[in-house]
Amino acid sequence: MGALLTSLLPGGDRPLILPATGAAAVGGDPFDSGMWPLHREAYLGKEARWSNDPAIAVLAPKAAENSAHVPFLIDATALPGRVDEILVTVDYSPFAHAMTFRPGRALPFLGFAVKYEVAGALRASARIGQDWHVGAAWVSALGGGCSAPSVAHARPDWQLGFGEMRARIWPETGRLRVNIRHPQDTGLADGVAAHFLTELFLLDADGAEIAALDLFEPLEENPSLTFLLPQDLARGEVTIRARDNLGNGFRGKVSGAEGAP
Repeated sequence: MGALLTSLLPGGDRPLILPATGAAAVGGDPFDSGMWPLHREAYLGKEARWSNDPAIAVLAPKAAENSAHVPFLIDATALPGRVDEILVTVDYSPFAHAMTFRPGRALPFLGFAVKYEVAGALRASARIGQDWHVGAAWVSALGGGCSAPSVAHARPDWQLGFGEMRARIWPETGRLRVNIRHPQDTGLADGVAAHFLTELFLLDADGAEIAALDLFEPLEENPSLTFLLPQDLARGEVTIRARDNLGNGFRGKVSGAEGAP
């Protein structure tokens, strides 16, 4: 087993503390969730081979200070073999499927934040071939993050910055951070239609795909996403392309070359 890259974070050298599996655990689930068996069948497949695996780390706060912004970091770099996709689900959410990450030529490492409607576990299920490796973190939350209107609608001029994209690459580490101005409305707030990002792609200087994300309603408003790229890609030009459910397209470029702005 390889080393988790989260070991480079402060305190990351300590062993991960995994929850104990209670006697009433459902299907080997350490959180005894009534939703996980349903989500597992719906998203992984009824006959899917899966296991809880400490090699995939899901880092999160124990309690959400803001249910509209609950940060997570998924690190699957210690898994053996090439990760084909990482499926992110939230146990007790009106929108269980938060995103699917296809790392491609990027590392299987992703930072993001989601809205929480009620306390529960977020799970990252990484597929290698036909096998699923599952990691999870439980977050205590008062909730309401999915059903509240976005903060943007409190401003009459919110559309002026709509779609603005900012990004930066740190070539020495390969870290790429992308931020997009978007209200990310779930459609649950009274009088506010659903309006959220549905896809995001990273492309290299030749236009070839590096990594891809399928995105859904729980992603936070004005989302920020963190990726890890190999050195050759981190020192070149990367194009970010995204689209939302209303057909709006967004595009930007960032360079990790030395001396680039």
